[in-house]
Amino acid sequence: MERERPKLSVIAIARHDAEVEDLKRALKTQSFTDFEFVYSTRGTIPQAWNDAVSRARGEFLVFMESDAAPLNENWLSEIARVARKGAVLKGLEVRPFDLDMSNLICDAEIFANRRFDESFKTVEDSELFARLRTQGVEIEFVETIPIVHSPTRTWHKTLSRAFGNGVSYSRLVYMYGIQNIDTVNTQFRTMNRINPISNRLRIIVENILLLLGLAIGAVAYLPSFIVHRRSRKR
Repeated sequence: MERERPKLSVIAIARHDAEVEDLKRALKTQSFTDFEFVYSTRGTIPQAWNDAVSRARGEFLVFMESDAAPLNENWLSEIARVARKGAVLKGLEVRPFDLDMSNLICDAEIFANRRFDESFKTVEDSELFARLRTQGVEIEFVETIPIVHSPTRTWHKTLSRAFGNGVSYSRLVYMYGIQNIDTVNTQFRTMNRINPISNRLRIIVENILLLLGLAIGAVAYLPSFIVHRRSRKR
C-alpha cells in the first residue's frame, strides 16, 4: 500500500523578485502539485532563509537556490517518495561545488526550534550543517532527485566573499570542531564569464584571501574559545 504523499514547501531566497522567475517556471512543469513555493528577499542571507522558513507550512522543506533547477518533471514526486521524518537528505546536484542548501530536503519539525544563525553574514549554511551534526542530525546523500546549479562567479563575488568566508570558517572551527565543518575551498571553479587565464588568477587571489581570513579569524576568536573551554571545565 503506497503511503500518503506529504505536502512540500519549496524554499528559496534572492536579492529581488526577478531572480526567482526561472525557478518558478521550472516548478510549474512538475508532475507533483501538492506543494507551495515560499521565497524571501529580506535582509541578509540568513535573515532571508529564516523569513522563508517561518512562512512555510509543508510537512517537508525543500531548499533550493534561485539559480538552480530540477532536471526533470518528476523531481518533486521523487522527493515526496523518499522524504522521511527526522531526516535531512541531500539530493544529487550537478555542480562541482561544496555542500550547500540546494536540493536539501528536511523534515519541517527539525526547524521547529532551529533557525539560521543571523550573526553569520556568510557560510550560514556551513554553520547550520555543523550545528545539526553536533546535535545528532546527520545529512544523508541520495543519488537521485537531480538538479542542476549554475551560480555566476565574478570578481566582485570573489573579492567580497572570500575574506569573510575565511574569517567565518575559523569561527566555525572554534564553535563546533574541525570534524564537523565542511571542507574549505575544495571547489572546482567553472568559467562563468571569466576567461581561462583570468579564472586561474581569480582562484589564486581567492585562496590568498581565504587563508588570510582564516588566520585573522583564528586570532580574533581565540580569546572567546579559551573562555568557552574554561567555562566547560568548571
